[in-house]
Amino acid sequence: MDRYITINDKKCLFKDGETILMVAERNNIHIPVLCYIKDIAETGACRICLVEVEGVPQPVASCSAFATDGMVVYTDTDEVKKHRLKALEFILLKHPLKCGTCENAEDCVLRELARQMGISEVTDVYEEEHHPLQDWNMLLYDRDACVLCMRCVNVCRDIAGCDAIDVVARGNNAHIEPAHEPLNCDFCGMCVDSCPVGAIKDKPFTYSLKVWELEYINTTCSFCPVGCKINYGVHQNQIHRTRLACSTSICSKGRYGFKFLDIDKRIKSPLIKKDGVFTKTDWHYAMDRVYHSLTEYGVENSLIIAGGWLSNEELFSYKALADKTGMKFITEAEVYFGSFARLFKEKFGHYESVGTLAEVEKSDVIFVIGADFARENVGVKWSVIKAIRKNNAKVITIGLQRYDYDERTYLSLIADYADFAGEFEKIKSSDKNIYTALRKQISSNTKISIIAGNEYFCGEKKLESILSFADYIGQDKLRAFILTYDKVNYVGSLYAGGLTTLDVAAAAPKSVFAVAVNPSIGKNEELMQLIENAEFYAALDMFLTGIVKNADVVLPVRSVLETDGTAVSIDGRLLRMKKVVQSPINSKSNLEIAHILGDYFRKKIDKDAENVFKQIAVSLGFNVDDYKSSEELYRVKEKIFNKTEYIYTKPDIAESIVYVNPRHHEGVLTKMIFASEENYPNFPEIEKYISPGYIRSGNMLDNIAKGVKLIPR
Repeated sequence: MDRYITINDKKCLFKDGETILMVAERNNIHIPVLCYIKDIAETGACRICLVEVEGVPQPVASCSAFATDGMVVYTDTDEVKKHRLKALEFILLKHPLKCGTCENAEDCVLRELARQMGISEVTDVYEEEHHPLQDWNMLLYDRDACVLCMRCVNVCRDIAGCDAIDVVARGNNAHIEPAHEPLNCDFCGMCVDSCPVGAIKDKPFTYSLKVWELEYINTTCSFCPVGCKINYGVHQNQIHRTRLACSTSICSKGRYGFKFLDIDKRIKSPLIKKDGVFTKTDWHYAMDRVYHSLTEYGVENSLIIAGGWLSNEELFSYKALADKTGMKFITEAEVYFGSFARLFKEKFGHYESVGTLAEVEKSDVIFVIGADFARENVGVKWSVIKAIRKNNAKVITIGLQRYDYDERTYLSLIADYADFAGEFEKIKSSDKNIYTALRKQISSNTKISIIAGNEYFCGEKKLESILSFADYIGQDKLRAFILTYDKVNYVGSLYAGGLTTLDVAAAAPKSVFAVAVNPSIGKNEELMQLIENAEFYAALDMFLTGIVKNADVVLPVRSVLETDGTAVSIDGRLLRMKKVVQSPINSKSNLEIAHILGDYFRKKIDKDAENVFKQIAVSLGFNVDDYKSSEELYRVKEKIFNKTEYIYTKPDIAESIVYVNPRHHEGVLTKMIFASEENYPNFPEIEKYISPGYIRSGNMLDNIAKGVKLIPR
């Protein structure tokens, strides 16, 4: 039976659990807010959203008062306005309107509220001790500007899942502080975006420009395959800051990763190595050298390696170049987890994840298998946190270490000797209480998701075991099966096709043309060996780092922020990435380079991204008109669920090294995690450090799997 409340004489339908504010927003009835953030805990702290309810003697906070059948609400009476004005004046005692000197003035919710309520200045100001800015690593906190609305605390707890900050002290001494010193979190900056008065600031942006000097360009973040929407603040062809967009969130890589564009060591012109030393040259001479070297040993002995950062258009263009010329082609994604991807496609009919992140958020039980979200996709963690908050989801982790988010899990298991398959078997049949409890969760719930990550792909010897575990859960219960990885377009890479790692190794190419790939230790070590064994190596990159230093020719390419293109997210969405800034150096886009090289071979390769997309759209599972669409589009998937033939055999007990993704969230390049302090490899540029987040007991062996060393790639 439908139930209604009446707001300002308008009859409004409502659902169980909806507040007055939720109903008003859905019916386009404006109620001013300050501390409220949609979809997270409502504190009612600011009292700005007060409304009058018939039969209730005092105004109530609409953000926390639930709608009831027959309720009559007024949002704009004189009494309500009087109480809101008093609430705002009380807040302004601590935060006077000194907007002329504030860099956040044109982006301030409090200032806008003051305008709406007719306040232009505050004469009665509470005089208190001035506090200097507090340095929180990548953030700054202005205690004097803080109005204690709690938005930062709530968003850190309920969306980011970090619990990294909280309110301390009481009365006039109350303020925000890190839960642990120094601040140890994901540095996603959600607290910055949620702060209505600019009291928490991006340290790299502070004092550089005023917010009104920026032009914001909306696009998709290109630093991982989750596909968060992002606003880049641009001034004079330079990115100065980022903000979240369209009610999504962004992680530390999205927020601060653009700084690589400003590094002075960026390659500014083509380089050719002579007598072991790089010398600058022009594009014509460099491309001549590349063409003649690729053909010198025969095109059939030449290999194009395409990295996971490339757009769909770039991947398919280089694949077309290889096909038309007879060169060989392989993607970084194939080397990283191509063998598992083929097993996955045989089972489910596609390379991208089963289901979507939205379905993860609706799950009752979530198995996280070898996925350290802080090192892979922080955005996936947010979906897991949302499932815990909204559905009371039971999260079970099986990994090679304890994770920062383990405190929120139902159960955390360590896969000693990287034997994930053994843990799956115990869940299926062990009589131990913890495994019996897990079987009960599987049998009693109907919405179950699996998330698999780097530790599983790089540690488990029998990769099909997790697919067999999906069989155990059952097609009728499996809502999502999400694969996490650190590069933006591994899905597009797999659909581009190419040779397998074994095929390429057997071919032993003499010439290598590596595009946006700089392999190092770990699973991509096989690419390093291919490059090192080649007679000629050309690299398309932005910096002379890693194995790029060994190249015979280096071609400077434009970054993903300087080009247009698309990618495919982990759950099959089309990600539209727009050009944000013009490249200030003598570089070319990957499409331009593929086009030029095609001309040398007298093969036509289109250099217009939109035209290329129209040619490849069907192969990717999209429509030709989707390139400019503003809608959220998912590729058309086959929906199959084939049984995986698999029998578990216990592996030999042996120590193994698992290479994990570097972590960029705690003020150092990465962390090294070991079960003991013996035999550190010699990486002088990497700090040897164990994050406090991993410490769950006094014994390190409780936090790292036996027989495993985790080393950042």
